[in-house]
Amino acid sequence: MPHDALLNANPGFRRALRFYQVTAYVTGILLLLLCIEMFLKYAFHLEVEAFGPFGIIALVQEGTTTALNLSLWVLIVHGWFYVVYLVASYVLWQQMRWPIVWLLAMAAGGVVPFLSFVTEWFMSRRAKRDLVLREERRLTAAGEEQKLRDFEASLSEAEREQLESDVQQSLAEHQRRAN
Repeated sequence: MPHDALLNANPGFRRALRFYQVTAYVTGILLLLLCIEMFLKYAFHLEVEAFGPFGIIALVQEGTTTALNLSLWVLIVHGWFYVVYLVASYVLWQQMRWPIVWLLAMAAGGVVPFLSFVTEWFMSRRAKRDLVLREERRLTAAGEEQKLRDFEASLSEAEREQLESDVQQSLAEHQRRAN
């Protein structure tokens, strides 16, 4: 079954993956803006001001903003959006039933610059691959169950009784060895 068909057949997975992908990119962009803001603040003692006396967007000395302080808002928005990113990571992790280490890797993506883009790429590919493997396992198990049903249907009554007797003897022998 192609990836797109599997994604359409699993709407919960599709929503969880899309939620994670969007929040990973937004968090990554906000983190890069935050890094630029921190660099301006600590290297040059500048803040970004919006709609102030110097124009729509201007760099002003730290602590002298008279209008909307974009530097502060980037900090606040990134912090809150990181929480949304953590929720998205948790939802995808829960859907995929991965080990805890993958959740921790996704969480790190929102605090290390550029890492959210890398983790999004890696985790999205991993999630799609795991979904395909799950579907293949499910189809294999369904095929084996069908073969077993067909085999059982093909047995005569005498063959069924003989098979049941052989199974009972094998179980009794196994229990004797275990004790």
